[in-house]
Amino acid sequence: MALKFDVRRKDAAGRLGRVELNGKRVETPLLFPVYNPNKPIIPVDELAGEFNAPALMANAYMLMKNEAVRGEVEERGMHDFLGFDGLIATDSGSYQMMVYGAVETTNAEIIKFQEKIGSDIGSFLDIPTVPDTYKPRAREQLQLTLERSVEAENAAFTVNAAVQGGKYVDLRAEASKAVGGRFELAAIGGIVPLMESYRFAELVEVIAAVKENLPLNTVVHAFGLGHPMLFPLAALLGCDFFDSAAYALYAFNGRYMTDYGTERVEELEHMGCTCPTCREYGVKLKRLYGEDRVRALARHNLYVSYAMVEKVKQAISEGSLWELVCLQARAHPRMMKALDALMGHSGWIAELDPITKPRAFYHTGRESNMRSEVVNARERMKRISTENTVELQPFGQVNEELLDIYPFNSVWSVEDEPKPKVRDIHKLRAIMEYQYGKGAGTLIPDNVIVKKSKNTRRIRWLYEGKEMTASVRATDHLILPKEKLAVKLKEKYETPKLRVILSDDEDATQCVREGKSVMCKFVEEVDSNLRCGDECLIVDKKDNLVRVGTLMLSPKEIKDFNHGMAARVR
Repeated sequence: MALKFDVRRKDAAGRLGRVELNGKRVETPLLFPVYNPNKPIIPVDELAGEFNAPALMANAYMLMKNEAVRGEVEERGMHDFLGFDGLIATDSGSYQMMVYGAVETTNAEIIKFQEKIGSDIGSFLDIPTVPDTYKPRAREQLQLTLERSVEAENAAFTVNAAVQGGKYVDLRAEASKAVGGRFELAAIGGIVPLMESYRFAELVEVIAAVKENLPLNTVVHAFGLGHPMLFPLAALLGCDFFDSAAYALYAFNGRYMTDYGTERVEELEHMGCTCPTCREYGVKLKRLYGEDRVRALARHNLYVSYAMVEKVKQAISEGSLWELVCLQARAHPRMMKALDALMGHSGWIAELDPITKPRAFYHTGRESNMRSEVVNARERMKRISTENTVELQPFGQVNEELLDIYPFNSVWSVEDEPKPKVRDIHKLRAIMEYQYGKGAGTLIPDNVIVKKSKNTRRIRWLYEGKEMTASVRATDHLILPKEKLAVKLKEKYETPKLRVILSDDEDATQCVREGKSVMCKFVEEVDSNLRCGDECLIVDKKDNLVRVGTLMLSPKEIKDFNHGMAARVR
């Protein structure tokens, strides 16, 4: 069964999505705890029961080389052998190759073994490139990895296609372009050394180079990125899968994971955690010995890891992922450098980021100055010709007429917020230009009738005579055109501006006309200047207006996805 990926919610480049594979359905971002059958710490039944793990990862190479269990795994299959009915991903032994320099298998052999044991997701034997590898050598390793990827194209499992290239962003980009379109799932490999050495700014550059060059319908696995402090950062850049052997490896070394870093358990005097393990032991955790301490630490580390994944999901849902990343960045100087590196990609992120969000914009400091919301807002303010501005950080000079709309109306900062003092007609015309383009304000006539909410006294409806031409959304104060205003917008701007153009499929067009959502596979073209959350004109190929809707994905995503919702009609 082919992997199916749908995006449900978005924030920045982060995706709250759903993956369906082999009859199993999981939500992203998704954490795969690594389970080692040769050296188990937390049993599979506890991972599935107590931790409610929907997915696991295991090392196929280590199983294949273990003569005591290999025959049983091949005969019973991985799911039956582990007693786990969730999603199982397997690694090919590339990590062992990076650590020990070589493995005793071939690419074809490890692919065949993973097929035989019934892995849902498997890997070919890529050549891991450590960050500081001499560039000509890194290029040689990349070419060999790409050659090996060809052998896996017809594998019986979904391939976790490795994207290598070390710290060299041009090689990462080259690898992404070579893998993109051929595989549904891509794994950013060779990043564990960057994580372990706190080279987080370089980690950002590597992930961004991969994401910016992969099709946006590709599920992306940050391979080996197992520390929870990095999950928000990687998710904001668009990583969907994480795996963690770190929860167990750190436990063996007496290391206690937190949201913001790692502590030596013997140095702790108090436990700032309320997970079941810490509630049970408290500071006595450090007095445990041997396997008892390793097991208790591993459980704590995994609880913290899962809790962070849930925080990331909630942040995406409410539109506060940027705030979570900024908060995490304050925990370590190297994380602040990573945040600076992230700001260098805010233009790319702005193309994917929703134009409006349900949560207030928190101005947390200098790092807010180049957030994607700010990039989009500054670009759209260029459409408006007025000298009536006020200073509003981090946006700079903001048109007074716009202070009622998102993101300006929701800024929480240490400064007093300016209050708009403009006439409704001027406000509405400026909002039209901000939303739809230069000149759109002229579509609001002098005789427009404005009706306001009795409770808030904010503008809610616009009329021309007795006909409602638009409503104003209460949450962000943006203008939602009815048919009459939508027709005016279509006549004002030439195609494809503001448009989602449907394909020739008449049945699909009729469904949209009747009020069904627009699906990506039926979109012929979309205005590249639109953003997720923008109001759009849904038209057929002859430019006849079919409906008005709200874009649910960015234009780039709509072009790359062949399923899922492109626009919700009203």
